[in-house]
Amino acid sequence: MPIKISECFSSYEEVHAFVHGFYAGFVEWRGIDSETMRLEEVQKEPHYAKAGYIVGTLLRVAIIVLLARFL
Repeated sequence: MPIKISECFSSYEEVHAFVHGFYAGFVEWRGIDSETMRLEEVQKEPHYAKAGYIVGTLLRVAIIVLLARFL
């Protein structure tokens, strides 16, 4: 089944779930906490939260690696 790019982030629930996941990935070290997973937006679109978590974690790791290389 092809993915329709125009439908990505087409509702506020998708955007909010992604941002909550991104924040968890960028700031928290233990994964997405259960309180975040109970949010209504995240329960409606959990895959966006998980994708946001992956992106946030990758960005955090990239920043740490870049800082380590220049120190």
